[in-house]
Amino acid sequence: MTNWRTTPAAHGPIKRWLTADGSLSARLASTGERFSVQVLRQGRAPLKPEEAVALGLGRQRTGYAREVLLRIDGVPVVFARSVTAQHNAVGAWRAVQGLGSRPLADVLFKRSGISRQPLSFSSLARCSPVLRHATKAWAKGIGAGVPDTALHARKSVFVRQRATLLVMEVFIAQATSWPGLVSAKTIQPVWKELR
Repeated sequence: MTNWRTTPAAHGPIKRWLTADGSLSARLASTGERFSVQVLRQGRAPLKPEEAVALGLGRQRTGYAREVLLRIDGVPVVFARSVTAQHNAVGAWRAVQGLGSRPLADVLFKRSGISRQPLSFSSLARCSPVLRHATKAWAKGIGAGVPDTALHARKSVFVRQRATLLVMEVFIAQATSWPGLVSAKTIQPVWKELR
């Protein structure tokens, strides 16, 4: 199980990105000429045990998941996974199903009646199940692996009409690429070519 904390272990510019309030998508979009969302998968999916706990679902192991890569000027920088109970995907969170390649922020930060619980943070070690999953999704999305170093992640639960939605974001671009400006010109590639 991944170790999540109430404060990030990261320092410097990446810490500011991890702890920033509001929409990560909007913040990323402000740093480049073109922001885009690449949908990797969306639909019914197994929930990880820690996801079910965070959502307050007990032993329920099937839900609705959406996995995406967030890109700036064509360069992928963040892997994001959002999950909710299957019945919430056709209820309070049904708008998530119709997003297509639009960011989840279009629902979370532009609609009323949604609250956000505090952020949790993790430095994902290679043995982390979250990192293993993100690595597979990243490889599927860009055909390359992630760095062999610990990566930083954050997660939080959003609540709408008492229905929960868990959002987790893994910051995969190199830590030195996260100052005030992130763009294709400043992001240093950190992924490894897959053979």
